[in-house]
Amino acid sequence: MLPSTRRALPILLAHVFAAAAPIHLAGQFSDARLPKQGKLWLTITPTLLNWNEQFALDSSAGIADGEREPLAAHFDGPLARRMFPPPFALIQELNDDAEALGFEPVTEDDFSFGGLDFSAMRAQIRRLGLGVELGVLDWVSVGARAPFTLTDMTVGFAFDSTATVTGDGAAFASGAPFLRGARSALDDLGSLIDGGSLTGTALEEAIALRSATQDFVNTLGQRAAAGALIPTASSVAGTQMAQRFSDFAAAFDALGLTLPELSLPEFATEEDYDTLFLSQGFADRLPRDSRNELDLGEVEVFLRVNLIDGITRRTPIPGPAAAATGSDPGAGSERGIRLRTSVGGLLRLPMRNRNLTIFGDPSNSADIPIGDGQTDIELALYQDIAFGSLFMVRASARYGIQQPDEAVIRFTPPDRPYGQEDLVALMRRDLGDYLAVLVRPSLRFNAALSVGLEYDYFRLPAPTYQFVGPIEGLDPNTVAEEGAQTRHRLGVGLLIDISEAGGVEELIQGAKPVRGAYQFGISLRRAISGSGGRTPASFRYAAELRFPISIF
Repeated sequence: MLPSTRRALPILLAHVFAAAAPIHLAGQFSDARLPKQGKLWLTITPTLLNWNEQFALDSSAGIADGEREPLAAHFDGPLARRMFPPPFALIQELNDDAEALGFEPVTEDDFSFGGLDFSAMRAQIRRLGLGVELGVLDWVSVGARAPFTLTDMTVGFAFDSTATVTGDGAAFASGAPFLRGARSALDDLGSLIDGGSLTGTALEEAIALRSATQDFVNTLGQRAAAGALIPTASSVAGTQMAQRFSDFAAAFDALGLTLPELSLPEFATEEDYDTLFLSQGFADRLPRDSRNELDLGEVEVFLRVNLIDGITRRTPIPGPAAAATGSDPGAGSERGIRLRTSVGGLLRLPMRNRNLTIFGDPSNSADIPIGDGQTDIELALYQDIAFGSLFMVRASARYGIQQPDEAVIRFTPPDRPYGQEDLVALMRRDLGDYLAVLVRPSLRFNAALSVGLEYDYFRLPAPTYQFVGPIEGLDPNTVAEEGAQTRHRLGVGLLIDISEAGGVEELIQGAKPVRGAYQFGISLRRAISGSGGRTPASFRYAAELRFPISIF
C-alpha cells in the first residue's frame, strides 16, 4: 500500500470554464427591421460552437497574451505532480531504503510517477433557439427566446511511461529468477566463508560483501513483495543502484562466484497508474468527459423600438413585364444611402436545472455549464445601411450588464487543481459587463438574396469575487485569474429574405403580396484572434429561419 499524502493547502483556483464567454441568442441574424403591427415572427436558430484551442496567457511559460494553445496545454506537465501535494511521505518511504540499495536520498525534483498528460480536449456547445416577436405597433415589438442547449467536453489522456519510480517489482518478487539466483550466490559465498579458505583481510571483505549484498537483495525483495515504489533504470537513483550491484557482481566474480544481472524496470506501467491514481481515489478528481443533455437554458424577454426606417420597401417587387418597361414604382426609393435604426432592451432570466443548482458540475473542471445562473440586462442598437440596391451593411452592438449574485465556488491549489481535498465557500460574484459587436457587409444580388462577410467582436472584463462569510488567508479574486476575454471572429454569411422582398403594405393596383414569406440565413465564423488567458478560439456555425404569421 502507498503511504497517504498530507493535506493540500487550500489556495484558490478558478473553475476551468467558469469564465467562458456568454453564448446568447441575441444578435445572431437580427437586423433593425421589426415586424409590423399584428405580425408575429417565429424564429428557429440552431447554433454549433466548438473549439480545441484557446487564446492563452502564461508569462511563466513564455506564452504571450493572445497566443493560441491547445486546451490540453492548460494542464500540461506531469499530471501526477498536481494530483496531490508534494509526495513527501512517498519520498521518505523510498529514502528509508536508500542506504541499503545504494542511492543518494531522492529529492522532490528527482521524483516522478511518469506523465499522465492530457492528449486532447475538445469543447462543443449545441443550441437550438426558439423565438417569437410580435409587432405591437409598426415601430414597437416585444418577444421572447428560449434556448435548448447541450454541452459536452471530450478529454483524452496519454500515459507517458517515462518515470523515476515504478511499482512494477515483479522481477524481484519471491520466486523470481533474480531473487533465486542472488540468494544462491549468497549461499555459495557463505559456504566459501565457512570453508576456511579465506583468512585475514580477504575474509573480512567477504563477510562485509555478503552483508551488504544480502541487505540489497532482501530490501529489494521486500519492496517488491509490498508493492512499494522502486527506482527505474533511467533515474538517478536507479543508475546508482545498478552501479552498486555491479560493484557487488565484480567482487563476487573475483571470488569465482556469479551474481545474476540486475535489470531494473525501464518505464512505469499502466498498473502504476491504477495503483497511484485509481486505487487512491484520485481518478474522480481528473477532468473527464462531460455532457449536459439538452435542457432549457436561460430565457430572454425583450422589447425593440424602430427609430428610423428608410429601407423597408413599401411596394412589391414587380414582375418581369413591369421590370422590362421600367414601371417599378419602388425603384426610386432604392437609390442613395438609406438608414434603418432600432434600439432594444433585453432581460435574461437566471434559469436553473431541475435540482435548483447552477448548470454544470463544480467537481469536474472540464464541465461546460449551459448557463451562468444569474440575471443579465442587455441594451442593443441595430443599424442597417443600404447603399443603393446592391450593397447593405447590417450591424448591431449589445452591452450586457450581468447582475451580481451569490454562488458556491470550489477551490483547489493552483498548481494541483485535482487534489483530494476540496474547499468550497459562498461567494458574491460579479461576472462583469460585456460588449458584443456584429458587422455584416453584404452584396445584394436582388431584393431577396445577399452574400457577404461577417465580423464579430466580444469583450468581457475580469470578474470580481467577495467572500460572503469570514475566510482568512485567501484572496477571493484569485478565482478571477485569466477571467478577462477579448475575441474577434471573421466569417461569411448568406441571407435569403423573401419577407423583406415581399412584406409590403402599400400595393399598387392588381399586385399581390408574396406568399410564403420567410427569412433564412447561414453563418460561418472562425475566431481569428483574442486575449485574456482562457478565451475559446471557437468555430461558430449557425442558421436562422424566420417566418411571419398574421395575428390581427
